[in-house]
Amino acid sequence: MKYRAYAATMQSVWFSDDEGTSWSRLSTPCGGFYNEARCWTVQCHRDRPGELLAGTDQGLYRYIPGLGRFEHIPSPMDGLHILQVARSPADPDLIVCGTRPAEIFVSEDDGRTWCRSRLDAATECWFINTTRVTSIQFDPLEADTIWVTVEIDGVFRSRDRGRSWEHLIQGLHDNDTHDLAFRDHEDGRRTILCSTEDGVHRSVDNGATWHRLEIPQARWNYFRSLKQPAPNGDVVIASVGDKPSGEAGELLMSRDFGTTWEPCALSSAANSTFWSIGTNAADTRLLFVATIFGQIFKSTDGGASWSKVRRELGEIRMITWAPVPG
Repeated sequence: MKYRAYAATMQSVWFSDDEGTSWSRLSTPCGGFYNEARCWTVQCHRDRPGELLAGTDQGLYRYIPGLGRFEHIPSPMDGLHILQVARSPADPDLIVCGTRPAEIFVSEDDGRTWCRSRLDAATECWFINTTRVTSIQFDPLEADTIWVTVEIDGVFRSRDRGRSWEHLIQGLHDNDTHDLAFRDHEDGRRTILCSTEDGVHRSVDNGATWHRLEIPQARWNYFRSLKQPAPNGDVVIASVGDKPSGEAGELLMSRDFGTTWEPCALSSAANSTFWSIGTNAADTRLLFVATIFGQIFKSTDGGASWSKVRRELGEIRMITWAPVPG
């Protein structure tokens, strides 16, 4: 299988075709956008192999593999920081984007037209001043349901493709929410994990209430990314750091969806908070993780152990990978 890894950085999008050993970016004259643009998020879809959506501080862009360049997608988000992009697993034409300030924009026709969703999140907050969208996920079972985390304003859910929203914060110790992971059990029960500035919270009533987990194995409470190597699997990996940017980080793994945790083995110390974990169902053993200050680690055993790749890329905000044609 041929695949490509992608890193969204404060110096555009970087590509790797050799398991992270080497990285390159497109040149400004022919690449489609300025290669010093700040890129916050990249998104792939299994039904659009080789295509990439990138959210930047200059708008939304689409990498077209046949052209080998990015094309700008005009939208009401031009001029905003586009921090998150998600595409419906069931319909790649349905694109949902989250910005700073915390707003949600929806396109149901592959980016040709857009509608601003009435998220009604707070516009101002403590510490970071302006709220921002930190994750967008489509519900694993309900195609029209969308989940959003906002820093700093909690968890939101829409059951109608973003037309209306519910605010789900009861029981959260901290509304500084970062990511969600879902486990739908064979008997119909659902468990949701939510990472926050103050640890991981769990819901067993589909987000109506939350309960903070005790995780003594964690050296710090600042949890960022939560990812399951296998969709709907019991294994979940959490990225952790000493503070938002930080000077140190660790990875924790749970094999029973949050009941117990253990530290992951790293080949070297992290230079800052682990910010993003990249997974793909095409190979559940191949994972990437990036610290916010540019280190990249790779796992080929489903997250049990991690080796640092030589190349570092400045500030990294998201890392992912996907199969590509060829």
